[in-house]
Amino acid sequence: MGCFAFPFGELVHATKLLSEYEKADLSVDQILLVGQLCLDMADYSHAVAAYHRTLDRDPLPERAHYSSGLAQLHWSHENEAIEEFNAALKLVPDTLDAQIGMNHVYMEQAKTAQAMELFRSVVAAHLENGNAHCRLRKLLLDAGQTREAVEQLEAAARELPQNDCVHYQLQAANRKDSRIADADRELQLYKQLKAKHREATVLRPMERP
Repeated sequence: MGCFAFPFGELVHATKLLSEYEKADLSVDQILLVGQLCLDMADYSHAVAAYHRTLDRDPLPERAHYSSGLAQLHWSHENEAIEEFNAALKLVPDTLDAQIGMNHVYMEQAKTAQAMELFRSVVAAHLENGNAHCRLRKLLLDAGQTREAVEQLEAAARELPQNDCVHYQLQAANRKDSRIADADRELQLYKQLKAKHREATVLRPMERP
């Protein structure tokens, strides 16, 4: 993917940046980078405008709809975010990012039933997604459905045995379900994995010749 040279040394306000380049003959990837910069700087209006510029040219227009939906969500334009995520899902029904984005909207709107239903479908199609399992677990626990929350996290632990966050969530769910022995086992696994991951991040001294 090509890279567009932005003046990162002195960060120019996104509005000025976009107005400077909006008439230039940029590639799709360059325009998406402009949109990302605007999104990072909370200039949501110009972020959406940049993403929409790519829709007729992008061979993967669902990513522009998703990014625009993300900007609208940050902008607290929840209805517009839903429209964008739905547009992405209409193009590619199994777009994981758009599904998770839609769930964020449902959760912001306290539409728990819709969020739970959609997260269930995400988990069913993407068993490897520990984040989806954990979010569904939270919704289930909040709704008092502890047993199903434990089952969802047990499935996540089978798919992601090295994910320390999943084991931590599972121990908490087991403890709430009064399964103390299972909770203690998962807590021990969590501590072991956390220590292992911490050790893996420690830089080893360079060996001298």
